[in-house]
Amino acid sequence: MRGMRATLLICMLGAGMSPLASAAEAADVRFATCGLGSSWYNYGAGIGELAKANLPAGSSVSVLPVACGVGNVKLIQQGEAELGMSFPTATKPGCEGRAPFEAKQDKVRGVLGGLDTYYFGAFVTAKSGITSWDQIVSGDRKVRLITAKVGGTGEQTVRQVLDAYGVDYEFIEAQGGSVKSLKRAATSSAVADGRADMWAHIVTKGHPAATELTTVNQMRVLPLSGAVIEKMKAHGFVPATLPAGTFPGQSEAVQTIKTATNVISRPGVSDEVVYAFTKAIVENDAKLGEIHAALTQFDPKSAADPALNGGCPLHPGAVRYYKEAGLM
Repeated sequence: MRGMRATLLICMLGAGMSPLASAAEAADVRFATCGLGSSWYNYGAGIGELAKANLPAGSSVSVLPVACGVGNVKLIQQGEAELGMSFPTATKPGCEGRAPFEAKQDKVRGVLGGLDTYYFGAFVTAKSGITSWDQIVSGDRKVRLITAKVGGTGEQTVRQVLDAYGVDYEFIEAQGGSVKSLKRAATSSAVADGRADMWAHIVTKGHPAATELTTVNQMRVLPLSGAVIEKMKAHGFVPATLPAGTFPGQSEAVQTIKTATNVISRPGVSDEVVYAFTKAIVENDAKLGEIHAALTQFDPKSAADPALNGGCPLHPGAVRYYKEAGLM
């Protein structure tokens, strides 16, 4: 009987069939991304389709338009998603039990890092007359600031940048300005209607909301000071230059900071499912650009890099693939 099983397995492999696809049970995978109109939601939809080819017949991938970087770490910890997208700037403090988390997120496992490059972008309207952060943090110019969802990585980064400049939301409001959280889909219209002067977030090349904002409105991107960039290293960011022409109307390169998307999971998710997703991303790197322009920056050789995975333990399913592929 054992010989028959071995013979069957050899025949399956010889025919190009995966034992996982033939023998494993169908999997229902919830993939946590970010809101509609975000780059991550587009990533999730495209990567989910690629992964289905490696999953058992009848499997499904549900792309959840929640809960962004910090929120997805919590979703994974609570078992409310099988996979999620985040940033090392969120997964590292989560796995270490530091703010903005109240406790160690000990069920979070790394899957893959370095999917893209996310820059911090502070977009202000040309008509606001604001040309530098110094005008805002000195109180010289009041500003009506829009952020993404409170508690998300983008909004958290805005708080960190303001703190690095020595101010906070209350300071902006005390100068006659305002700080409001809006859905990405409402950002461009709020600026166009004159209800806001500034939107700050972490964005990729081709980011849907940032592209719409800069297409519909005349905007400029504010550079960060060298001192602030140095302080932001403590949060896991690294110095970066946003290339000229990344967004419509952006004629000059901008000094800023960057991070990169990583994929996370948890111990309760089967090795087979995580293996399938890891394999789908790494072996389809040439197709990723068809999903989103920012994914052309992915380097499979760096996928298992501990720093790009936020220092969290790697999921055994991902480790298995990396070792088979010679990436570990």
